[in-house]
Amino acid sequence: MKFEKINFLTIIILGLIIANGFPQESGKMTPRLQHRLAGASEGTIHAVWIYFSDKGPNTEQRLSETEQALLPKALARRSRQPFANQRLVDGYDLPLHQDYLTVVKNLVLRIRQKSRWMNALSAEVTSAGIEQLIKLPFIRKIDTVFITTAPLLITDSHNAMDPASSISNTEQLNYGLSFSQNNQINVIPLHNLGYDGSGVLVAMLDAGFNNLEHQALRHLNILAAWDFVNGDSIVWDEPGQMGSGNHGTYTLSALGGFKEGFLIGPAYGADFILAKTENTDWERHIEEDAWIAGAEWADSLGADIISSSLGYLNGFTNGDTNYTWQNMDGNTTIVTIGADIAASRGILVVNSAGNEGTASPPQNSLIAPADGDSVMAVGSVTESGIRSSFSSMGPTADGRIKPDVMAQGSGTLCASPGDTAQYWNVSGTSLSCPLAAGAAALVWQVNPAFTNMQVLEALRSTASFNSNPNNGYGWGIIDAYVAASPVTGYHPSATAVAEKFILYGNYPNPFNPVTTISYEIPRAAEIQISVYNSLGEKIQLIFSGISPAGKHQVRWDAGQLGSGMYYVILTAGEVRLIHKALLLK
Repeated sequence: MKFEKINFLTIIILGLIIANGFPQESGKMTPRLQHRLAGASEGTIHAVWIYFSDKGPNTEQRLSETEQALLPKALARRSRQPFANQRLVDGYDLPLHQDYLTVVKNLVLRIRQKSRWMNALSAEVTSAGIEQLIKLPFIRKIDTVFITTAPLLITDSHNAMDPASSISNTEQLNYGLSFSQNNQINVIPLHNLGYDGSGVLVAMLDAGFNNLEHQALRHLNILAAWDFVNGDSIVWDEPGQMGSGNHGTYTLSALGGFKEGFLIGPAYGADFILAKTENTDWERHIEEDAWIAGAEWADSLGADIISSSLGYLNGFTNGDTNYTWQNMDGNTTIVTIGADIAASRGILVVNSAGNEGTASPPQNSLIAPADGDSVMAVGSVTESGIRSSFSSMGPTADGRIKPDVMAQGSGTLCASPGDTAQYWNVSGTSLSCPLAAGAAALVWQVNPAFTNMQVLEALRSTASFNSNPNNGYGWGIIDAYVAASPVTGYHPSATAVAEKFILYGNYPNPFNPVTTISYEIPRAAEIQISVYNSLGEKIQLIFSGISPAGKHQVRWDAGQLGSGMYYVILTAGEVRLIHKALLLK
């Protein structure tokens, strides 16, 4: 480890540490990191997240500067969101405090990613380095980095049969063998009306993107690309670099491909940014820090939708601990927290539910970040609409229904990653995810004033199981045409009266410090909405009064509370509904 470049600030802080010490230091390490360190030598290298206590001084001035620097696309997207402080940015958007970075840089071996959303960075550091880091007064917590599963393919790819050459009377485009995957989610009527996703910016987070010269991909308008594995702008395979780009070719072509008679994706007219966040050389595992870095990058460029066919659950390497089904509660994994923060910026996050198969409640087979309450988790069905046996199931560990929606993930037609004129059938929730994201892009094109949550609600409320959602199919197979409603006039804010009391929870979640809680009641009733802490103590009354039948929203200002998990409880007579809310300051 080299210390030649430690600046004057570093010397002052380290000197104070040596002189005074901090008896509470061990509390800054999570139990799993303490377990990892037990018995490890001082020179053992660990991958960790290092969390800072704050973003530094001059917050108001820096917020103003950050808002002024928003790109037009990001500004337009955020303008649709209900930011509580009337500003289009908040503390999540501020960069890490540079003085803190300077000190930490000299105590770690390598900084891998920096996250303004997490107010943290991921780094490689020795056991001895961790002991020094926890003594710094501005370090709030240090945790291990988890490892994820491989990209979500379930069967080997194989060449598709010769495409159909005919075109029926009901569609104006020739979909070839991609007809069934488009017809099942009812995007063809929208294509017939001229909708193709134009004006919607989709960020693809994947393992890289080979063969962008494929005949079904040449038309794509790719605005930006970045390889978060190797640190350059090339997102396809390069000699001597890490990671394979085949998986991203499949997902990108399923969403946005276009070659008549062969392959048409739901949103072939959308704009794209491509992020390579998966390192397949490391036993096909990805680190959550790269996913979050890609999501923050997508946010800064104004992405409307993130389509991610990656997930975090098991498949550990180098002794890293797997997640468990109990961790899929919407608030535990760092990637889920990051995905929910992305949603709070106005991005619709669409993620594969996972390929872990059947589960029996209360257990689930979900992957993170599909467990997020602001994430649209997509499961897989066959061409005939039957749930694919590999498709992951809910409920989340805190009792919410997952997945949200379904699309074809068994035998989905995609572009070949190695030949410019070949097409392959591929299976996995990896392929149902981009189809659903493409459908969402069409809904947003038809309804440009929608927020991300309105797009999600529109897709769920019109899917095939919308009247009886369950943990096998969620709200069911998407119906993009009805959700977008160019003719039917469907609108997610329509005032249909619920048949039962519903607590939708708060948005955004996580939040800081203001959030909105939505609920729906079937009849006029006296309602109380209260907040309890983790000890079961009632600490705040948000609303008390008579509410008429229908949908309602209340604002919760938690400015006087500290960071942590809270429980929002709605009571109406004998009805008692509970929702978790995560306050991150």
